[in-house]
Amino acid sequence: MAQNQNHNEERDFLDDLIDIQDSLRVLSNPLDALMGSLSVDPNTDKPFEPMDYKEIPWSNANRCLRCASGKSEACSRCLDICPANCIDIHNQSVRIDDEACLQCGLCVAACPTETFNTRRHTSRMLYDQVARAASAYEQCYITCTRALGRKPEGNEICLPCVGMLSADIWFSILTDFDNVSVYLPLGVCDRCRTTTGEEAYSEAIATAEEWTGATVGLEVDGNNLNHNFTRAYIRSQFISNAMNGAERLVSASTPVLAGAKAIADRINTHARSLDKLQTQLDDVMGLRTTDMRQSMLTQDRRLVMGALQHDPDLAPYVKLKAPIWDSSKCTVCGDCKNTCTTHAIDIDERGKLTIKMPFCVNCGACEIVCPEPGALTMVPMNTSELVVRDRKAEETERLEALARRKARFIFDTGKEQFKHLTDSLAEDSDVDHAANSNADPAEDPAKNLGDAAQQLSKEDNRE
Repeated sequence: MAQNQNHNEERDFLDDLIDIQDSLRVLSNPLDALMGSLSVDPNTDKPFEPMDYKEIPWSNANRCLRCASGKSEACSRCLDICPANCIDIHNQSVRIDDEACLQCGLCVAACPTETFNTRRHTSRMLYDQVARAASAYEQCYITCTRALGRKPEGNEICLPCVGMLSADIWFSILTDFDNVSVYLPLGVCDRCRTTTGEEAYSEAIATAEEWTGATVGLEVDGNNLNHNFTRAYIRSQFISNAMNGAERLVSASTPVLAGAKAIADRINTHARSLDKLQTQLDDVMGLRTTDMRQSMLTQDRRLVMGALQHDPDLAPYVKLKAPIWDSSKCTVCGDCKNTCTTHAIDIDERGKLTIKMPFCVNCGACEIVCPEPGALTMVPMNTSELVVRDRKAEETERLEALARRKARFIFDTGKEQFKHLTDSLAEDSDVDHAANSNADPAEDPAKNLGDAAQQLSKEDNRE
């Protein structure tokens, strides 16, 4: 009976206090505890509306590989994934038929260059939603409006389609959290008009699982959904509420007590680390090409690189392909450069082609449009190139290490000189030892220095 149900962690006095508080709350408000959500005022609680979770994407033709190259074979991912055939790419423009669009968001996930976007479903926003839920709850569920059929709980991420999460987003999620599952009842995808969604999320999840070695859970029964907060979140919230009830002020130096604030801090730290990548890339390779075009780091690629920064050992397992250049076959026509809308390819005034791997989205369009066979070839990418060196941090670490070595050298040298001095004094004292055999030991300078040397040695060992 004394076992905690949250991951079988050992209970303590704080857990008992939390249980007492919950029991008192039930006793003081038995009707509220019994009725739960039924006691909510219907006038203030908006009913579930699936369209509130959907949005028609907007397009940017400047990002489109098909528009940039002028060749239909450059890319067709959005056209292939769209279940309503409502996307038209013609005359350097990308148009979406608003009336036919199912607002599933699959085109957003499929496009490697961010030609399609939505206001509420950017890659970073989706990651942050999952991170907040997975940090506060024992389990986080990713589902769709059709599967859920009601307003989502705090740990349920309701999307137009689960397929709008790309493999890159799943990879970033799985590297940070092990309590994320997909909730899709059996048969819900079979009857959905978004006919390509199941294949999209199956492929994306499988890819992320292969890269990370982790597993995404699957729940098909709504009765088995777990909406419990984590033990750490409950304890931190209890302490925070207790302090607020006692009208105590929490200073800036006090450790973070509120679980919500801790989660917010984690999200903000993650966001800052992703933004820092841009500066690091600028230091390493520059962000502009020779003709001053700005290289673009997509949100998906930023998430992948952010995960690899924290765990570089995962890099060999991330299977991507990138182009390599054969200068002997290249005519420097520039088709590859013009096609690459992330500006990962650069050609200098001498005709040398350079590929900036962090900005490459591995689409293969450059190889497709190249008129010279073999000039560009897609091969397995060395994904360790996505782990960006922080030169400022490395320099700071190098200087600190140098300072420690200098301090150690000075200390060792001083100790050695002191030892030579004490040995010399000891030899001199041996000569006069017989004559001074009756002298006070406390007045013997050699002995005093020897004791000091021993004390110094003890302090050095403790250090």
